[in-house]
Amino acid sequence: MKKSVLLLSMMVAGLAGCQFGNDDSTIFVSKDGDIRLQRPVQVEPSSDFSGRTLLQRGWRVVWDRSEVGDGQGIVRLTLPARAADGSAVSEILQIGTSRDPGVVATCLTYGLASGSGMHLPLTTINNREWTTYASGDAGMSQSIKAVNYRLIHDGRCYAMERMSYAVRAAKADDGTRDDAEAIKIMDKVLSSVEILTVGNR
Repeated sequence: MKKSVLLLSMMVAGLAGCQFGNDDSTIFVSKDGDIRLQRPVQVEPSSDFSGRTLLQRGWRVVWDRSEVGDGQGIVRLTLPARAADGSAVSEILQIGTSRDPGVVATCLTYGLASGSGMHLPLTTINNREWTTYASGDAGMSQSIKAVNYRLIHDGRCYAMERMSYAVRAAKADDGTRDDAEAIKIMDKVLSSVEILTVGNR
């Protein structure tokens, strides 16, 4: 676990230097106009926040298996990848938000404590300081590693999850990019995320 957390911490520290070229990306803006990010043209935004074996459905990740609470999923981006052994990996970034007063009151800590969880230093992304945790889970043939980000801004709780979901029993499709490359791409997306104030919407 210590090695994994070190790698995650290094990933978080490197966010500031990640940028896309203008010719291979496009801008996503949320319906409310409060979230903007730069994404590769080949990674389509989705509003599908369905779950998986180790990942409950909903707008934010809750590691202690509590209810996710009242909120809305804004966007999920998924990039298929190939692990070193040829198995399938999904590199995922998802963002959700809530105005519910109870959710906002516990936004920075709720559901993030777990047996494998660890509180990381604050992460600054485009001048916003996010409370940051690392966590994960594993089963017989699947595993998930995540860095979870939480922010309170303009009376809203924002939840952002950067996840790697591996299915060892499944073979990646032919031509799928290597996971190391997919990680770099999705970390660039993460580094581009902006939470906008009302006056900038």
